[in-house]
Amino acid sequence: MPGEERTVLVGLTAELATAPVLPGGAVLRWVTADHDMHRIAALQSAVWGQDWNFLGENLIARIAAAPQGIAVLAAEADGDVVSAGWLAFFQPGADSFARLLGGSTLPQWRGRGIYRALVAARARRAATRSVRYLHADASNDSAPILRRLGFRAVTTTTAYVWTPPQPARPG
Repeated sequence: MPGEERTVLVGLTAELATAPVLPGGAVLRWVTADHDMHRIAALQSAVWGQDWNFLGENLIARIAAAPQGIAVLAAEADGDVVSAGWLAFFQPGADSFARLLGGSTLPQWRGRGIYRALVAARARRAATRSVRYLHADASNDSAPILRRLGFRAVTTTTAYVWTPPQPARPG
């Protein structure tokens, strides 16, 4: 079964690595603690109306397995995570690209620049590692924002979920 079509975008890290601008009351914080990963999973669950608890465990495992391969960023206001995104680095020696993931924002915080600030902060982190390009598979909500920031669409992709047929039961 096909999923949502996504736009694959690429941007120059040097052009995107600007100073993050946040609305009043919001702060950005790089996080590595398990409880922060669970808070990010709760944010994703709230944004998407689905159980995203698996994400907390996934992020914890990725950080434990390769702490230099991922950088997780939370936007907080009044002690709550209101948006989050992470940056995945590729294998050592493959520093041309890093991937932007996440980027979900609570509805009441949208349109205030937090998503743009997350992109800028992650681009700055990528620049410290001499990453030349940032890559994102963007939803229809995120793609226009990324284009305005300077990303270029290179193609589209559609994820498919395959459900194998169930074997016939002897009867």
